[in-house]
Amino acid sequence: MLTQPLKALVLLFLCGALVEDATIFALAWLAPDVWFRLFHHATTAGLETALLRRAAGQWAAFAVVQAIALLRWRTQPVWLVVVAGLRASDLLTDLSYIAAVPSLTPLGWFALVPPAFLNAVFIGVMALAYRQARPGIGR
Repeated sequence: MLTQPLKALVLLFLCGALVEDATIFALAWLAPDVWFRLFHHATTAGLETALLRRAAGQWAAFAVVQAIALLRWRTQPVWLVVVAGLRASDLLTDLSYIAAVPSLTPLGWFALVPPAFLNAVFIGVMALAYRQARPGIGR
């Protein structure tokens, strides 16, 4: 049985991540020029738009899976592990982007750096919630 604070954290992370991923998907796919201007004070020259849109596809998939998890996690706790795995797949991509990008605006630092660390917390919250929801696991 999940504690009330943990239930609240699960909802906060699932809703927050869904909004974040849907927003960055839309921005990256529909307005890559705005992405590069807002986060990098740069303009696109070609292939970086294609790579950004490739990342947007991943963010769209994250949003879809997180929406499903938001609807089903109470009756099917395995969805907590599924979203934890998704967020884990983004840990190194977030950090490598920050390390590789030639420049970030103040907004870029504010919007792009925290998710790398929030993903680690997200994974821990989902794993703990799954463990509490399925007390027979690992015992």
